Amino acid sequence: MPGETLLPLFPLPDVVHFPRTELRLHVNEPRYRKLVRDLEEREEEERSIGVVLLKPGWVQSYEGNPEIFPGGTAGRLMDIDELPDGSANILLWGDFRFELERECVSAPYRRAVVRPVAEPWLNEHDAGIVLVREEILSHLHALASDLGASFPLREELGAIDAGSPFEELVNRIAAEIDVPVLRKLQLLVESLPERGLSVLSILRSRKQVVDLLRPWRHLAGRSSLN
Repeated sequence: MPGETLLPLFPLPDVVHFPRTELRLHVNEPRYRKLVRDLEEREEEERSIGVVLLKPGWVQSYEGNPEIFPGGTAGRLMDIDELPDGSANILLWGDFRFELERECVSAPYRRAVVRPVAEPWLNEHDAGIVLVREEILSHLHALASDLGASFPLREELGAIDAGSPFEELVNRIAAEIDVPVLRKLQLLVESLPERGLSVLSILRSRKQVVDLLRPWRHLAGRSSLN
């Protein structure tokens, strides 16, 4: 992993990308269409985009360069589906987390020098990691059973199993769970061990709420009582 790297930036208002996860985006704005075309001309290992989160209030200043949070994820461009109107659907694969060092004067799209943030090495067989993994999976399956189709991670269960690498397990959940976008950004900037515990805490809280509401869930469909 390089010490510093120059990345084109793709600021988004409501998306936080995580390493080891896929992100599908629709690219319509002219400057980002240009970005995709430029990346197509590069070698595969150089086709990366820095996905960053816009700070609140971005709507008022979007014609310029609205403020962004300094942490993000480098997503490698894996697939491009060009559409007849000139827009495109793209697929990114989360490569590494980074901290923004400085933005560069550039046009038409933003670029920045970023510093990659490596995850600490983890022993997947460590008793603590194994316990956190087991508890995460247990709460996932319990919530999926309780909430059915309304559980936002239900589709992820088919791709997540006990053999998934810990980072992939944690980051898939962090990417898909329905928490505010700023909470997701907090998860991203945490180290992997902290992020794993935070994800487990979120799942535990959800399970506690579901258990508390269980005696009244049979009333949910009775509109006359609403």
